[in-house]
Amino acid sequence: MNTRNYRGGIGFYAVFSFLLFLLASCATYYQKNEDLMQAVYKYNFEAANKILSDDEKWEKQNLNRLLFYLNKGTVLWMQGDYANSKKYFAKADLFVEDYNKKIGDAVLTMLVNSKLTTYGGENFEQILLHYYGAMNYLALGNTDEALVEGKRMLEKMQKITDKYQFKNKYKRDAFAHHLLGIIYEMKGEYNDAYIAYKNAYEVYKDDYLVQLNMPIPLQLKKDLLRMALAVGFYDDVRNYEAEFSLKAQPILPNKGDLIFFWNNGLGPIKDQNSINIMIVPQGNGVVQFVNPELGISIPFQTENKDQQSDLLDMKFIRLALPKYVSRLPYYDQANLVINQQTYPFEMVENINAIAYKSLQDRMGRELAMGLVRVAMKQLAVHKASKNKDQQGLAAAAMIYGAVSEQADTRNWQLLPYSINYSRTSLDTGEQVVQFEAYRQSTKGAAKEYKIHVKPGRTQLLTIHTMEFSGYGK
Repeated sequence: MNTRNYRGGIGFYAVFSFLLFLLASCATYYQKNEDLMQAVYKYNFEAANKILSDDEKWEKQNLNRLLFYLNKGTVLWMQGDYANSKKYFAKADLFVEDYNKKIGDAVLTMLVNSKLTTYGGENFEQILLHYYGAMNYLALGNTDEALVEGKRMLEKMQKITDKYQFKNKYKRDAFAHHLLGIIYEMKGEYNDAYIAYKNAYEVYKDDYLVQLNMPIPLQLKKDLLRMALAVGFYDDVRNYEAEFSLKAQPILPNKGDLIFFWNNGLGPIKDQNSINIMIVPQGNGVVQFVNPELGISIPFQTENKDQQSDLLDMKFIRLALPKYVSRLPYYDQANLVINQQTYPFEMVENINAIAYKSLQDRMGRELAMGLVRVAMKQLAVHKASKNKDQQGLAAAAMIYGAVSEQADTRNWQLLPYSINYSRTSLDTGEQVVQFEAYRQSTKGAAKEYKIHVKPGRTQLLTIHTMEFSGYGK
């Protein structure tokens, strides 16, 4: 028997089997959770909840525990089980707080990649989990705890902005202020509501309009005027009336208010984008990692001449980065119909656009860490491949490097594409509220609600339409 060939065959099959095992980990997080997503797409929340309940490893595996909490909380909210939903969002909040206190994963990211670390959530995900917390408490009639959730959104945003040292573009969340204003008004704390609405208006005008191309909600302008009038800030009333071309309307104590939140579509999913990075000399032992199309130019100080020579000999490296793929919403508008009167919905949070902006904010750091990590791995393969005695090791290292260097495609995939709302004052007593969603003026989704309106009280309704028309940017 040719022992050399036999050993070679064993080595080949061992490497091949190992490669097949590792390739299973190359599927995106979206692909791995296809059963859950299909159940949600079909509004089969019982099946979605069963998938989460049966899969106990989701909670036991620390790497993805946050996503288990977020998904479980969202599905329970979709089912209308607000009491249990808030428990999972509370767990998610505690997990995020604990995660942000640790630094160990940052070291592991430098050595391996972020896919193999604990998922702590994107910045906007850490903030929006409190939106669901607030919705749960409002549905349960607990405005005090809902207010705490609204304040937590602002606290999280401030911590994130402090961490970036104000270099991030997504540094203020207009909807967080807006939601806080709504809750303050529900509690009858009009001065605080006015301040929150005013802050929301400033962020919509200065940040969202410029960076996200998102218009300022007309209803917010009406809310701001109403609160300015209620607290007696008459100079502000006159200034805002002139700026908005609107007339301030007083609070009507004999009527009740309805606020309706519409979660439209589903937020983006993460995929992988592989790019080539050229290695060019810069002088004094420094090489430059360059990709002209993406505007990447990052210097790297080599340890010695041999390392510099080997890096330049490689000419380029390949780097895997996460990218977002949008799920384009099916419905482009919706209305409330009450007593033959139509009340349109307005967008108050473009989660899809914020996701792209948030990823862009952290991409500089991800590039810097990823380039050094990948360059060192590929450099080791390059050096080994030049040595005949180490070519087997080089092949194994190349396989490991290719598979381990995958982009982290995890994200909270049950978030909506956008959050929209409508508000109106109604006569007291029994009222029938009709929700109607449209695609290119053709009515699609529709749902009827019967509510009892009380004077001076605000009621909250919510709905999530998950249909989407395809994938895009």
